[in-house]
Amino acid sequence: MNYLKHTLLPLIFITIISCNQTKKDTTITTTATEKAVDSIVKKTASATQIHNAMPFFKASGTTEDWTLQLTEDAILFSYASENPEVISFPISNPILAADANVKVYRAETESAQIKIQISMTECIDSKSKTHPYTVSIDYKPNTKTEFTLVKGCGEYITDYRLHDIWVLESINDDIVTVEQFTKELPNLEINTSENTFMGYAGCNTMRGSIFSEQSKIRFKEIITTRKMCSPTNKEAQFIKELERSIQFKIENRRLYLSNPDGNTLTFKKVD
Repeated sequence: MNYLKHTLLPLIFITIISCNQTKKDTTITTTATEKAVDSIVKKTASATQIHNAMPFFKASGTTEDWTLQLTEDAILFSYASENPEVISFPISNPILAADANVKVYRAETESAQIKIQISMTECIDSKSKTHPYTVSIDYKPNTKTEFTLVKGCGEYITDYRLHDIWVLESINDDIVTVEQFTKELPNLEINTSENTFMGYAGCNTMRGSIFSEQSKIRFKEIITTRKMCSPTNKEAQFIKELERSIQFKIENRRLYLSNPDGNTLTFKKVD
């Protein structure tokens, strides 16, 4: 009896240790697997976020099959004859030429290098459509020794959030009232697909075009009707500040226009 007792106790002890070790190994393996899966998910999510970011500039080839998109996060380039897949490069601030009409982006990854030159020169594509920018790209996969030069046309994409109706709230940070205008407050209706705007200036109706490049904006070719306005009407000041605005920001359902001197106009989004 004592013999069996002394024999069984070590066996039970060994079995318990073995089970605990198995659980430990299983836990370590599971944890390592979870970390690996989590890493893959994060990388995939990051890549998806970059590719889903809204582009602010797009271009394509006039004779060769290539496309380019610039977003806040990446340069996305596809060149069908080299590789039909979209290649993502990191983006940084462009190098500006002396006259500011030429921008150069440079980027490099482990697999390729790219240099992009965007010139404010009209470009006609293969469908005879005119674009405001000419684009040239030097591209080289690191498996090759020489760069390939491709050319095409491009344009900036106006921020889709501008596409709305905006009612004036302040001029130079001074709150405005209906009594300072005729009948109602000035308002803007911006059409980003056509880069145009129309609205009420405070006494007369108005219309014009916009130019936008990322956070930059210009209200151009402003035309108004010619009704006689009260001397106290602030329409003239409103139009003057609209023409002086060169930057915009959208925040808390408001459109803020500004220039280097400060805020010029603030609008509230119409529900």
